[in-house]
Amino acid sequence: MNTKCHFCGNKNFKETKVQYIYKHNDKFLIMDDVPCEQCEFCGEQYFEGKILRQIEEEFNRIYVQGKKPIKELRIPIEAFPAMI
Repeated sequence: MNTKCHFCGNKNFKETKVQYIYKHNDKFLIMDDVPCEQCEFCGEQYFEGKILRQIEEEFNRIYVQGKKPIKELRIPIEAFPAMI
């Protein structure tokens, strides 16, 4: 897919599967085992457009069409200035 990392310039990539977090309008979808090419030096990840479209479609199936995901998490959120 890539010939050179756009972040660090490295030319070595590995095909791997990673966790991808999709966010839209303060709603999240965490996808496990998403295929990507990852820079072996800095870890920058590159995804095919069709993979990203599939994630967006799954997000819509869950949030628009009411599909039940395999798992749900409850995540606390804080504002950094509130900690000081």
